Amino acid sequence: MTLFWENFLLEIGLFTFLGVLYYFYQKRKIVQFEENKNPIVMGFILQSCLAEKEEKIQPELDQLIESIDDYLHNRVTKPPMIQLKNFMQSENCSNELREIIREGLNELEMNDGEK
Repeated sequence: MTLFWENFLLEIGLFTFLGVLYYFYQKRKIVQFEENKNPIVMGFILQSCLAEKEEKIQPELDQLIESIDDYLHNRVTKPPMIQLKNFMQSENCSNELREIIREGLNELEMNDGEK
């Protein structure tokens, strides 16, 4: 009977150790995701802007795309929040893109507020 209890306690200890390791692994992944949230959100906005772009010349959208691209390639340190807000309020912005930009800005502002 004591062999049963020794094995049982050994298994409980092993599973506890593995659980703690898994906890720290997941915590590290979450922290890394939170650190990279701004580029992920800006990348999604950039993809949406590129999908919205048509063959005709749209200087305001082209400039916004270049600004977002500069941010994603670390040529500038801050995301182009003001440009995004200005473009979102212009008549050149479609309703779908306006919603995407609004949600992205909300996410970026929440992320900046947590730091």
